[in-house]
Amino acid sequence: VGYTEPKAADPPTKPAAAPALPVVDAHVHLWDIGRRDGLGWIAADNKVLSRSFLPKDHRPLAAANGVGAVVVVQAGQSLADNQWNLDVTAADKDLYRGVVGNLSKAIGTDEFVPLFEKLCEDERYVGYRLSGRYQKTLTDDFFRHLELTARAGRTVDLLLDEKGYTLADAGEIARRVPKLKVILDHFGNVELTDRPLDPGWVKAFTEVAKRPNVYCKASALYGRVRAQPAPTSPDFYKPVLDLAVAAFGEDRLVFGSDWPVSEATADYAAAVGLAKRYFADKGAAASDKVFRRNAATFYGIAEPNGNE
Repeated sequence: VGYTEPKAADPPTKPAAAPALPVVDAHVHLWDIGRRDGLGWIAADNKVLSRSFLPKDHRPLAAANGVGAVVVVQAGQSLADNQWNLDVTAADKDLYRGVVGNLSKAIGTDEFVPLFEKLCEDERYVGYRLSGRYQKTLTDDFFRHLELTARAGRTVDLLLDEKGYTLADAGEIARRVPKLKVILDHFGNVELTDRPLDPGWVKAFTEVAKRPNVYCKASALYGRVRAQPAPTSPDFYKPVLDLAVAAFGEDRLVFGSDWPVSEATADYAAAVGLAKRYFADKGAAASDKVFRRNAATFYGIAEPNGNE
């Protein structure tokens, strides 16, 4: 009987890589340019932004870039636009899972409570943004309204500015209302140049991060750059990203594109890709937190899992 060489065993196959989980984009703006109240920051001759940006414009971009859930952040301070943002996204609640309004003009005044309670009748109203300061000091009524916000399970986005709310104010808010979840938009609205980060700002930013109820939004990287159009290389943004990771850790950082403001420099894919390239080096678990889980935890929305 002839000898038959045994058949070599098939090489072990590597398990297929798990498909990427959908991203939560926690900072998207929508607006109707015909509703000018609150949009004064958009110059009429701005060829990029002086037009309407609506769900029909954003939805295809989200699908093409693996974004499965969105938190819409009101673009201006119009009180009426709180409800408008809820209404304009109501037909696609699976994608637009949360709305952050803007109650800058109402907080600390008699207008706040009835308006806030009415908006909270919609579970997608996850909180509001404070982007303009209308009172010189943080009053007792201001803090009472923040405490009401915390009891209602809603959140506060802070857009900081030297003439408005500061890092020191953010720290005081977090200290006085420890059950309130606060998030610093756009890395505390830092301005990026080709020079090192200001040591005084770094110290203040790091101090605020010590408050466990404060999160940081890794958003608007392009928009933080003084000289536009902004650089597209991840290396330019590494110092501020490294600082944010060191200060807040992987559990309190939340991704946001800042679309369509980001269009001033690059398209939606580039805005998402810039952050993804940086966090890819932090590992899959950290990326999943920054791009999905942390937003769901902070805003109280359902995580997209790719099976919707």
